[in-house]
Amino acid sequence: MWIEITLLAGCLQTIRNSVAKSMAGKISPALNSWSRFTFNLPFSVLLVSLLVYQSGVPETTWIFLGYCSATAVTQLLGNIALVAAFQRANFAQSIVFHKLEVLFTAILGALFFSEWPSFLGWIGVWCCGGGILLMNLGRDTQGRAWRRAFSIDTGAALALACAFLLVIASFMLKEAVFHLRGDNPEWAAGYFGPAAYTLFHTTWIEVVILTVFLWFRERQEFHKVRRYWQRMVLIGFTGFAGSLGWYWAFSLTLVAYVKAVGQIEAILSVGIALFVWKEKEVLKQIPGVCLIVLGIVLVLL
Repeated sequence: MWIEITLLAGCLQTIRNSVAKSMAGKISPALNSWSRFTFNLPFSVLLVSLLVYQSGVPETTWIFLGYCSATAVTQLLGNIALVAAFQRANFAQSIVFHKLEVLFTAILGALFFSEWPSFLGWIGVWCCGGGILLMNLGRDTQGRAWRRAFSIDTGAALALACAFLLVIASFMLKEAVFHLRGDNPEWAAGYFGPAAYTLFHTTWIEVVILTVFLWFRERQEFHKVRRYWQRMVLIGFTGFAGSLGWYWAFSLTLVAYVKAVGQIEAILSVGIALFVWKEKEVLKQIPGVCLIVLGIVLVLL
């Protein structure tokens, strides 16, 4: 089931990132991120209310809240880095670099979290990483092809920082889900409820942090909410549904597998960059897309 959940989450995240891209340059990266989490929260509250009505309020320990806080901070910083990357690089390039998280996930998971992919899984993960580098070869930049594969400008550096931060967030939220299940036998029957509850706590922490930051640093940005609230609601809903999918999928299998299949987002981003943002240079990224597809297939096998 994690496969279908991941594919849906990847599609929803592509929509969310595309809408966020449409507001880049019009509002600050911090407000853009604030809109994602703030307009996400009502949907999260509604879902958790239904779950609490059904199963009661679960016990939340300081360890669980600590993992939620770690998830919130790293996810928040990663989202801000990605939105900032949108302002300094094209949409496809930003998504491609931040999707290198699939390689970071496999390595960190094996080293620190005892998550070892199978032989085919490792090959699939590295195929996805190689496909991402091939997609980068298709960028319209100066210099030799081999240099272009590893061309790191400010936008690319921000996207890579986003990738690393989101990897840490993924493992922290998985730890939070497992602690919640361990402390609450009535919630241990499945993973959906604990994932939704973890998402709720992570989201409200993110909203508090960003609201305080904006109030003291960019208070004038709040005036733009009235103008862009419709797009912010769309970001909030797709962010909520996509995040719920990621949280749920991470708790069902290896994080590296979810990240690999989640590369469907990089493929979709090329289509959006071509047909929505009219970035014709992404046609050269088709070979990389094919390698990513191969990597996804190997992971599924």
